[in-house]
Amino acid sequence: MNPNEKSVYSLDELDNIASVIRNFKFFVQPKYKIASATPGSGNTKNIGSVSNLTKLINGEGVFSTLGEEVYDNYWMFYLTKDMAKALEIPRPYTNLKIYLEYKQTGINVLEEHKEEIEQLNEEDVETENEEQEDE
Repeated sequence: MNPNEKSVYSLDELDNIASVIRNFKFFVQPKYKIASATPGSGNTKNIGSVSNLTKLINGEGVFSTLGEEVYDNYWMFYLTKDMAKALEIPRPYTNLKIYLEYKQTGINVLEEHKEEIEQLNEEDVETENEEQEDE
């Protein structure tokens, strides 16, 4: 039988249909292990993944050693150019190196006010939260 795309087969002939693809290799990895630090497409917040097939199959993306918590935090607050423009703010980070600097700056600011923050009692914190909710 000489198959072509116009051939019609019955279900009984399913084994006779020549496949156009073969040698599948299936794999499963948690998203954070195969994610990259850049979006999958230019203007959306789609999370990109590693493009090297071996790294993809073995779960060796940049977040695989950094962990799921870093992955979640990085992508939760990641802003595309369009998102930052709509919010009228600069993008806080665009890659992992800048993300590290951004997070370190936040830690440094908090460390400078550590004693002040530690002196806050629960009542002060609750009052501030209530005031923010009323706004």
